[in-house]
Amino acid sequence: MATVEERVSRLEGGFDHLATKADVANLKVWIMGLLLTVVVSALLSAANLIVQLL
Repeated sequence: MATVEERVSRLEGGFDHLATKADVANLKVWIMGLLLTVVVSALLSAANLIVQLL
């Protein structure tokens, strides 16, 4: 029978592919940056369209 340490080490070995809290926090920063870029781009495009129509 396997010891507790061996069983825990096998369980922990299966979690390499899961995201950590730091990974999720980093993803949130990237998503917020992307959202900000999209909003600024849309505003600049709208301003450019308004200037061309005047």
